[in-house]
Amino acid sequence: MPQHTPDHDADQDDGGNATVLPFRTTRSATQDTWHVERIDTEPMTAQQYDLAVTALATLIGQWRTNQENAKKARKKAA
Repeated sequence: MPQHTPDHDADQDDGGNATVLPFRTTRSATQDTWHVERIDTEPMTAQQYDLAVTALATLIGQWRTNQENAKKARKKAA
């Protein structure tokens, strides 16, 4: 997999002025706009990249399990 480096990032074609948007619209999110000043990156070795991907997959798996358990608990409560 390609590693993300400053020379390889396609997200910075706008001169580095990126806007971060929330996943869901909330009352405060409609009034606030966030700007990213810069993105600092460090090169990763193949082993570091593999560990980072594994950690992210584990976190996503735990989050998904928690979401499913919460959904089942809401159904039981209703």
